Amino acid sequence: MILRKRLIIFFSIFLLIFIFNLNAAAQSELAMSIRNHLLVIEEYDGLFPENEDVNFYQQLKEFYDQRYYQSIWFQGAQFRRDPEALVEEIKNSYDEGLNPEDYHLEYIEENIKDKNLFAEGSLNKRALLDILLTNAYLSLASDYLNGKIDAEIIVEDYSYQPDNLEAQNLLELLLEKKDVAQTLQEQLPKIDNYRKLKQKLADYRNSEKIKEWPQIDSGGLLAEEAEGQRVAQLISNLSAHNYLNQGQIENNDYFDRTVKRAVIRFQMDHGLKVDGVVGEKTLKALNVPLDYRIKQIIINMERWRWLPEDLGSRYIYVNIADYNLKLYENNQVIMEMKTIVGQEQRSTPVFSDTIKYLVLNPYWYVPKSIAVKDKLPLIKEDYTYLKDNNYSLFKYTGNGGLKEINPAEVDWSKINKQNFNYLLRQNPGDQNALGRVKFMFPNRFSVYLHDTPGRYLFSATDRSFSSGCIRIENPVDLAEYLLQDQEKWNREAILAEMKKDTEKTIYLNNPIKIYIQYNTAWVDSLGNLNFREDIYNRDQKVINEYFKSQ
Repeated sequence: MILRKRLIIFFSIFLLIFIFNLNAAAQSELAMSIRNHLLVIEEYDGLFPENEDVNFYQQLKEFYDQRYYQSIWFQGAQFRRDPEALVEEIKNSYDEGLNPEDYHLEYIEENIKDKNLFAEGSLNKRALLDILLTNAYLSLASDYLNGKIDAEIIVEDYSYQPDNLEAQNLLELLLEKKDVAQTLQEQLPKIDNYRKLKQKLADYRNSEKIKEWPQIDSGGLLAEEAEGQRVAQLISNLSAHNYLNQGQIENNDYFDRTVKRAVIRFQMDHGLKVDGVVGEKTLKALNVPLDYRIKQIIINMERWRWLPEDLGSRYIYVNIADYNLKLYENNQVIMEMKTIVGQEQRSTPVFSDTIKYLVLNPYWYVPKSIAVKDKLPLIKEDYTYLKDNNYSLFKYTGNGGLKEINPAEVDWSKINKQNFNYLLRQNPGDQNALGRVKFMFPNRFSVYLHDTPGRYLFSATDRSFSSGCIRIENPVDLAEYLLQDQEKWNREAILAEMKKDTEKTIYLNNPIKIYIQYNTAWVDSLGNLNFREDIYNRDQKVINEYFKSQ
């Protein structure tokens, strides 16, 4: 009896060792196949197998190498972790405006359901599937965190500072059997602006909420009491946009007060002149197709993914396309004002920085490009233009030296772009182009916020008038806020200093982040989806790159 028990124990141990060795051998073979596949993928720069771009092959090779190429997804004749959770999140990426097919969805779904996946002859299939599952996970995490496309490829004047992907850390989380979906969701922007756009994307894809709207024929103005076919088209268009309930309209070809109210709401949500009249710009906005609006929502979600995950507890956000500045504290807008931004040919760049100091009564050192293009023709016409507008003229003397000279001493008829060897400086005063204060965040674009003597321009709807810098509506309010922790510089002291016509630099005790961005779609505080004109034609560039594989 004792002998029999010993034999049973012996054979049990033998069987366990045998199975362990078989499993170990199988895992070793799988590891070797994974290694070989990664070498081939590397040889093809990630473009292997056909139609499956393994874009993170270098990070995967490093990670697998550290683990002796052991499988991440397989253990013996079963999955080590359920790939269905990853598949589900890949499908959910559609709701984020991404294309699930970019993450090997078809290949993964087909192969994880293959009845022969764990058969002896399917070793290479398992190896490749292991790599593609891991690449899909890392690719999706990257696109959630930093966006699908590289902003700097699309926009030349974009200064992009992506969050650190920390690929190896994300892969370690995969090994720890963390919830794959949760890990991926944590990479998405946390800000409400993104979440609200995502909901509007779902609405615009839902024909029960937003329908494809008909085009309105071109023609003259449409206003209250107009009638006819174009009014009927307008009513159908506004109804499909969900600005109007067509069932409540008595005459479907008559422009009544109900239609006017709908037009006004549309104009408000599209940054247009709010007059209830369908002119050229309102007509153009009404006729933008639904498919384009959906793409516009998606690329503006992408723009939020380009930004850092944490914008800070307080920051300034300038939306170039909306001619608007907002000051945030703890995710709440505590100050808002209009802005004037660069003309199309002198567009305001997109970047982030930190405001470190402000200057009261600043000098304006005219950039040479502006001096020769804008100022030189005026000077040549009458050099007293300089004195009349409070400019001083300096001549370069060599070794970077400058000497102030009298404009009357120059033969301006012989001066042109090639031999313009002067510096123009506008002195502090009411005429100064920078107004009475500028806010400095030194950057490679030489862009800053500043006051302006041309305050009448803030009444315009479209405000792209500057040479790249950003003029702000209420500079004293912003200066007072930024200096609130310096007792010496209350509002009265700031205003008194501004009257002196003497330049004064004041450093901030608490520098503040500033984000100068370009958003053409967002959801406002009332929950309304807003669109703005693409004043710099940047949207189409992003759309072309973003959707080029679809």
